[in-house]
Amino acid sequence: MVEKFMEEKETVFWKADKKGIKCKVCHFNCNIPENKRGLCEVRENKKNFLYLSEFGWIDGLEFNKVEERSLYHFLPGSVVAAVDLKSPESFKILPKVKKFEKKMNPQELVSYIKSKGAKAIFFTGSESVGHYEYVVKVFREAKRSNIKTILGTTGLLAEDPIKKIAKYTDALVFYVFASGNAEYYKNTNFWKKVDVCLETLKFFYRYRIFTEVVNILKVGYESVEDCVKLGGWIVSNIGAETPLHILKGEVKMSLGELKTLHTKVKEAGLRYVYIDGVKDELMESTYCYNCGGLIAERVGNKFKSMNLTGERCPQCGIKHNFVLE
Repeated sequence: MVEKFMEEKETVFWKADKKGIKCKVCHFNCNIPENKRGLCEVRENKKNFLYLSEFGWIDGLEFNKVEERSLYHFLPGSVVAAVDLKSPESFKILPKVKKFEKKMNPQELVSYIKSKGAKAIFFTGSESVGHYEYVVKVFREAKRSNIKTILGTTGLLAEDPIKKIAKYTDALVFYVFASGNAEYYKNTNFWKKVDVCLETLKFFYRYRIFTEVVNILKVGYESVEDCVKLGGWIVSNIGAETPLHILKGEVKMSLGELKTLHTKVKEAGLRYVYIDGVKDELMESTYCYNCGGLIAERVGNKFKSMNLTGERCPQCGIKHNFVLE
């Protein structure tokens, strides 16, 4: 591994070999010949050094309530800046971020976000592994400005980069497609190995980063059994207190089918299961897993009210998994 920052665009987590450069920032482990880029279309070999060819190029930026970005337990009701970095279409993640094409260094981006009153910055919309060094620098700058940091990922980051970025990450939103169906990943998804992605989530968990999981359903892969299986995996590997969001996307399901899905997944042992954006209080609000009392009211991804005493249910005193400030 070479670690030099002679200028902003230089990268870390790579080594030179006879074929050019071996990039080690993500699980693709691209071999990059001179004057070529990796699969991310960002990391480029120039004279046997690896550079970020698109340093600071923002492809999308918008300000949302945090609930609109599938974060129900982290800074409820707050405004966050959703930032999408320039990436190929194969690296895109739902939900999309409003178009905003501009080059901004880390200080400029954080200053702009702070001026808009956002409490957190959230890299989402695309898998941002290619921009790893830029994201780390933005997170460092955000920390200095008392802005919280949120990383959205599908699980492509390698272990050593995770160790570094974990120091500056307040929350993680982990995206799973088609309930982690292995056939979907093998035949449809750009990254073919769902097991490796889930192992990455387990590795993030070692660093005790606050985490919410988002399951994006896909047409033809809307199996209740797969979703229940994913819920069980979450309980066994990162804890029953982890919130799970289910986004139906383009999948056509009736309200009754969604309610059945919601019930079955909760039966897997998860304390917090949500069907986002369905305008059904029972599937979007938080209820105490011990006494059933209303903890956080939401309708249509809109935060309405919070009913906690500290971090505890005011009725039975049980602790709930929220980050309130």
